[in-house]
Amino acid sequence: MAEISKTADQALSVLLAVSEKGPRTPAQLARDLQMNRTVVHRLLSTLHQRGFIIRQDDGYLPGTMLVRLAERVQPELRARGRATMLQLVEVVAETVVLHVRDGDDVLVVEQVVSDRHPVRVEHKIGSRHPLVLGASGRAILAFLDDAAKGRIIRDVDDSEALTRQLEGARQLGYTLSHDELQEGVHGIAVPVLDGSGHALASMAILVPASRAGKVTQHVGALLKAGQELSATFQSDLPQS
Repeated sequence: MAEISKTADQALSVLLAVSEKGPRTPAQLARDLQMNRTVVHRLLSTLHQRGFIIRQDDGYLPGTMLVRLAERVQPELRARGRATMLQLVEVVAETVVLHVRDGDDVLVVEQVVSDRHPVRVEHKIGSRHPLVLGASGRAILAFLDDAAKGRIIRDVDDSEALTRQLEGARQLGYTLSHDELQEGVHGIAVPVLDGSGHALASMAILVPASRAGKVTQHVGALLKAGQELSATFQSDLPQS
């Protein structure tokens, strides 16, 4: 593993704690992160001056700089994806999420949550998990180039089972997961493909266990949405 900066890692730990649990006071952060309070104060001061956090009476909260940075993450994919996702949510009345690859992980970059059901699934933008896990990860992995896919598969304990799952995903055009990443959450995902047939992202429908039996009823709508979103990127290719 590459060497990392301890100070940078501490600053990011503070920022993540504020983002996930805020508002947080310096004392709470020092206790939660088991860090020296003086160090926490110094890190908070730096993050505050840079606009990554804001200070209120009850503690620190995420700042506007995070919003500005988030808007620069895959802006075109997110914009096109959100338009398609909004249409899909109207049809399936479930949560739809968009993932992109980040090394050997996938990262949530966009989400649309239906308000039609009182019990529903929500992801956190920026949350991640390995490519080999979950419907969203495998929908991307199945459509990576052979070299990248082969390297990732070789590092898995049961590579034969994963290979079979990915072959099935390529044949069917979608992947399924049940209670895999979060207990009580079931998902179905399709790839978003570029002109060469490689995955740019994945789009998934997530449902709670109470509606898990109906998840495959959404296959047609999800495949159609994935193909429509893929087509918008494939049409960007120069014509020969």
